[in-house]
Amino acid sequence: MFSSTAQITWLSGEEKRTQFQLAGSRHEKCFCSTCGSAMPFRQAHGGVLVVPAGSLDSAVKIQPNAHICYASRADWEDGLASLERFDGLPE
Repeated sequence: MFSSTAQITWLSGEEKRTQFQLAGSRHEKCFCSTCGSAMPFRQAHGGVLVVPAGSLDSAVKIQPNAHICYASRADWEDGLASLERFDGLPE
């Protein structure tokens, strides 16, 4: 999730954040130094707050409002809505 106006309040774990920026690019990533999970961060260029939806432990009350990088999507992306769904890992 991306926002130019949202704020984040850390309850715990902020000290475990490790942020990486690929030299010569705008690509940045932030992850937990203990387990490697993606973590929220504010991009240095542009000030956009990036929050990996999987890092949240509560319901997300907002809906997507755009596809990004749509022109370079995988060929199979358009058919994802018709695939079988599992509540957990498939057996």
